[in-house]
Amino acid sequence: MKRINVNGEWFDLLMSDEQIRERIVSLGREISKDYEGTTPIFMGVLNGAYIFMADLMREFDGECEMDFMKLSSYGDRKISSGNVNILKDFSAHLDGRDVIVVED
Repeated sequence: MKRINVNGEWFDLLMSDEQIRERIVSLGREISKDYEGTTPIFMGVLNGAYIFMADLMREFDGECEMDFMKLSSYGDRKISSGNVNILKDFSAHLDGRDVIVVED
């Protein structure tokens, strides 16, 4: 198994770039089928989800919208405190909407 170093920490690489790309394409097709004829809103949780969400939305075949929320429970630590603080809330109105939450 390949290992990679990120900011001084070692991780096992579980999926290649190509495998991730293939899965995003597959998810995009599945979501497009599930939400055909609707205008869902993709709701991303910053910061971790924004690149994945952008890639996923590129694969979505239809009209859609997006918004973001930013939460904090880590502060400057690597382990969550268990207390979630809302740093940026959604601005979109969600009543009656199909919402797809994208979180890392």
